[in-house]
Amino acid sequence: KCGKKLSIAQFVEISGYEGIQIGENCSIGRLSVLHAHGNGSLKIGNNFAMNSNSQLGASEVGKITIGDDVIIAQNVVLRASDHQHADTSKPIRYQGHTGGTIIVKNGVWIGANAVITRNVTIGANSIIAAGSVVTRDIPPFVLAGGVPAKTLKYRAKEKNF
Repeated sequence: KCGKKLSIAQFVEISGYEGIQIGENCSIGRLSVLHAHGNGSLKIGNNFAMNSNSQLGASEVGKITIGDDVIIAQNVVLRASDHQHADTSKPIRYQGHTGGTIIVKNGVWIGANAVITRNVTIGANSIIAAGSVVTRDIPPFVLAGGVPAKTLKYRAKEKNF
């Protein structure tokens, strides 16, 4: 399901169409991937932009919800499920997946080469610094960064947000 003014660049891979919803005025950069197969769910709000070579992986019972006015830089990965790995008697690839949820609130900017793992919420109007790995919730109106990402600075709350 797609809203008006959707721009998809060359060589974008999309799978699990039935689980994907994209709002209005959105753009997906070249070589990017959108997955929602295996009962996954990917919902993208309005005025969304994702740069090249980024991946939104909501497959294998994962769920990703992205608000309005979100921008994602190049080489970013959001993955809402993980491989199971408890059984050492068989290869990880045969152990299935554990689904989770990623929520990105309105007005977020995710910098280049960042990774967002499952069961994370990124608060409204926050910035995720380039190269960060987000493994826990990020509050609204902060600059977060590092591995694992943590709050580095609080942003002034503007009345126009």
